[in-house]
Amino acid sequence: MQNLLNIPGLQVFERGWLSANNILLTDAFSSTLIDSGYVTHQDQTLLLLKSALGSRPLDQLVNTHLHSDHCGGNAALAEAFHCEVYIPAAEEAAVKNWDSALLSYDNLGQECPQFSHHHVLVPGEEIVLGRYLWKVLAAPGHDPHSIMLYQADHR
Repeated sequence: MQNLLNIPGLQVFERGWLSANNILLTDAFSSTLIDSGYVTHQDQTLLLLKSALGSRPLDQLVNTHLHSDHCGGNAALAEAFHCEVYIPAAEEAAVKNWDSALLSYDNLGQECPQFSHHHVLVPGEEIVLGRYLWKVLAAPGHDPHSIMLYQADHR
């Protein structure tokens, strides 16, 4: 775990291959994890979060896109913390209907336990995560439905 660029309230859990790094954002009132990693790392993610949060809850889980290495831990974290899950708006129908082919898990031969979501992230909108205001940006390329979160004060 490291504090990226000494930005208060931001910690990074670094991962190995086939699991996204996780970013934990905290302030006095809330905690948010960005991306949950691959399913085989969900126990490690849970331990890292419990260690970082102590007795605090995880309030939000935000996904930048829904490749299995970024959301494979969603179901376990939602069950453990009862947190609200945010996904890119373009993926909402595939998640609601749990279409594993459309979500690319079938054709890539990857696992991702089914999860539900509470909110969508719409490019152009802003969201408060931790102590900062973030702009949701469309980031097609790696995944056509990807979003990025941009925090203007810390660039």
